Amino acid sequence: MSDLTPKEARLVFALLKMRASQISAALKLVTPFIEQEPGDKNAAMLGAARLGKVAKSEPEVKAIVTDRDKFVAFVQETAPTEVEHAPTVRTAYEMKLLETALKAGAPVDEHGQEIPGVEIGYGSSPRQNFYADDGAERLLGVVEEKDLPQIDGIDLAGLLGVRKDGSQ
Repeated sequence: MSDLTPKEARLVFALLKMRASQISAALKLVTPFIEQEPGDKNAAMLGAARLGKVAKSEPEVKAIVTDRDKFVAFVQETAPTEVEHAPTVRTAYEMKLLETALKAGAPVDEHGQEIPGVEIGYGSSPRQNFYADDGAERLLGVVEEKDLPQIDGIDLAGLLGVRKDGSQ
């Protein structure tokens, strides 16, 4: 990488962030139209050329504390040395209990005793991912505006650097 001055670096950072912001807005607009269930993987095609796969992740199952007071009272009763004076549960012990509950598939400790204030639920929501095939980036060099769908409010050709005459 060439040496950038701080002024040049700020300019490049700002320009890239503006482009990233535009791309992020475009992704949010188009994602609901993909219509995939978690775990689905479908090909992304440009004419007859396959760019790769668009996939929707599975939701992440997590054990979470939903009632801090009940949880702390439980730990204070069953493992008082793990409760700090605030009263709060040491983070490492909380993670251990939550991991145990997640493995059990229910809010219980290693002895099967229910852990009040804990539920098994979902953490992050499923999200769309893209896995490019080898050489897919080279296809961007031949994309023409006519190959792209028209989307209200998004200059897709401009975001991708595709000129109206087909050159880049």
